[in-house]
Amino acid sequence: MDFHLPAIRYCFLTFLLLFSGIAVASISEKEISALKSSTAFATWQGIEPDKWATLWLIKRHIRPDAYFMLVPPNTTLPADAYAVGIPESSIRRESRESMFRRLKNAMALDAPELIYLDAIIHDVEVNIWEAPSHPHAAWFETMYRQLQARYERDQVPVDCYMAFFDAALALSSDPDIKAADYMKHLDLRESCPGKKIADAFIPQLDHLELLREISLGKKVVFVDTREAGEFDEVHLPGAVLLRLRDVNSETVKQFADADLVVPYCVKDFRGFEVAKAIKREGIEHVVTLSPNGLKGWLAAGLPTTKPGGEGEQESVEALMRCAMEPASCLARSAR
Repeated sequence: MDFHLPAIRYCFLTFLLLFSGIAVASISEKEISALKSSTAFATWQGIEPDKWATLWLIKRHIRPDAYFMLVPPNTTLPADAYAVGIPESSIRRESRESMFRRLKNAMALDAPELIYLDAIIHDVEVNIWEAPSHPHAAWFETMYRQLQARYERDQVPVDCYMAFFDAALALSSDPDIKAADYMKHLDLRESCPGKKIADAFIPQLDHLELLREISLGKKVVFVDTREAGEFDEVHLPGAVLLRLRDVNSETVKQFADADLVVPYCVKDFRGFEVAKAIKREGIEHVVTLSPNGLKGWLAAGLPTTKPGGEGEQESVEALMRCAMEPASCLARSAR
């Protein structure tokens, strides 16, 4: 099997920022003033809970008259709208801090229900290593994905996202709620029934299926869609780094001879967006991971590359051994 092996890029400064607790740059007073005075907010289309929680926060707690302009990824945003969730914007995600948290803290919004949602978004999209900080996080993610599944994942109407977060926040004051009641409350099937689902645009492969493809000598290229600091912290064996904003006709040429291209992120919200973008550039054999992303891979105990652990070549070889005996490898990780 032919893996692309990027050069080792572990940077002392990145390590320091990730693990020393140093805060990322705050949002300036000028930016806060501009945000408060805006009614039009623009962002790239996307499916991440962090993005939609942030738009919900703007609409419900900062500018009730706000409206959103959603444009395809990597295209120029309207000049007369406040930019959210792109690299040049102050309202963006950092490696260990959600976009929602950055905005909530910058606006000094400390209502209990917002602290509740902050914890959930952190668990779903940022938290890789620690135990969940809130018991509702898994329930929330299940229902969020269920809503998206009714709309081909990336066609959920804006009002349905707003209604979903409204419903979730209504449960924040009930710490004793049971899973069944929580999920019933967030079902939204009557108000947001979805539409007939076509054949999946981006297939998913589970770990066993993927290992079997590797064992057959297929060229599988893992594509890490996160930021460089997150990549350096941990990534899949032999992965290449390609962020959504960098996908174009030139960057996808490296995948021309691949049998499978597997974009991923922590939970595969960004992974799905990059998978779509790569496929639009003409690369056909694109899949995502099931269960979702890096989190699912780590939970299965499959090999990774990270500082202090196996190096790149060693992790690739470890994955090859798993591919040769997948049942044994996955059985060990489950114990």
